[in-house]
Amino acid sequence: MSNTLNEKQTDLLRYLSRQTGPVPVDHLDGRIVRALKSRQLVDERNGWVSVSNQGRDEFETKIRRRRAFSPHSVESGARNARAESIKRAIEALELAMPKDAELMVGEMPAYADDIIEGLRRFARRLEGR
Repeated sequence: MSNTLNEKQTDLLRYLSRQTGPVPVDHLDGRIVRALKSRQLVDERNGWVSVSNQGRDEFETKIRRRRAFSPHSVESGARNARAESIKRAIEALELAMPKDAELMVGEMPAYADDIIEGLRRFARRLEGR
């Protein structure tokens, strides 16, 4: 089995790493949980999922690290440049905000994790995925 995580697995590992405690398993995509569980990156106990020590190490060393810009890794074009710029801003925001932050979006309160996830989806859509 490949050790490389796809985007959905990376997003779920990131989400679980930012939580202050375990998350109910029925709130998550079971296929992604099983994939992470088979790699021993998450633990499931009594219907609750949390990041394992190995998963936390994976997140800290491979996912959270900053990547240097490479002109060969990203196609040229305004759409991809904008998406990459948004991704860098998301990383900075994620590092700056506490795990359980709640922000106001207009007049509506929203969890920071939900806002970050929405920005990630927007960046992916710009890339044309």
